[in-house]
Amino acid sequence: MKTEDFKTSGYFPWTIYFFGMVLAVLGLFVILKSIIIGAIIILVSVVILTTHNRLTINFEKKIFQDYVWILGLKQGDIATFDRIEYLFIKKSRESQKMNSMVSSSTVRKEVYDGYVKFSEEDKIHLMTKDNKIDLINKLNELSTKLNVRIIDYSEGEPKEILR
Repeated sequence: MKTEDFKTSGYFPWTIYFFGMVLAVLGLFVILKSIIIGAIIILVSVVILTTHNRLTINFEKKIFQDYVWILGLKQGDIATFDRIEYLFIKKSRESQKMNSMVSSSTVRKEVYDGYVKFSEEDKIHLMTKDNKIDLINKLNELSTKLNVRIIDYSEGEPKEILR
């Protein structure tokens, strides 16, 4: 077999990515005045915009690495596996507290998490999506490449999702 390498999710929340885009534009203007400061701002922007989570699976050596990709550097541990059992979906709740001078409120929403299960001990979180269909579409791509099934635990009773 071969090695499969997947981008699983972004590393930063969307607000930080937006800040990275603002920095990129700002860096282009600043570089006209000061090359060094502009280059530093653009470098910070590039780091923010390109940092993400990845999963590499080497089927010949039976190892995997769940890592953060930062400018080509891999930050993460390597582990062994016997086989990939399946991909699965779980539902969870997120909450975010918003404060203002006058009041505060908490926003709660359901999100869907995708995982890969190597064994009872080795489960790797792949991604989180607000929309279950979006998550299923992403997991279908991985499922096809890995030749494994997808199990949906989000509705209580486990159900296999057909490709």
